[in-house]
Amino acid sequence: MARASQILLVDDDEPFRTELAEQLRLHEGLEVHEAATGKAALDALEHHTFDALILDVGLPDTDGRDLCRLVRKRGVKSPIIMLTAHGGDADTILGLDSGANDYVAKPVRLGVLLA
Repeated sequence: MARASQILLVDDDEPFRTELAEQLRLHEGLEVHEAATGKAALDALEHHTFDALILDVGLPDTDGRDLCRLVRKRGVKSPIIMLTAHGGDADTILGLDSGANDYVAKPVRLGVLLA
């Protein structure tokens, strides 16, 4: 049996995070770990290797783009998808410049996220 892909989902909006995590878990082969803050995400990254990260831009203790930069500086090569309530071009460029592989506006369409 193949190992499940490990996903780290970081978002401080608990109802949104819980719902998205549940939807992702419905897909065979995905194991989702949740964090509500940048600090919790960094702690998780110290103890686990993730196949992909999903980071919200608006975290309570840090900007998700700054967290993305820090994670990249620490050598994480896994794909990073940024989530944001702001979908403008300038926001997208800032997210991609921070080291993210993709930038998805909320509300999230699961099919787009999984692609």
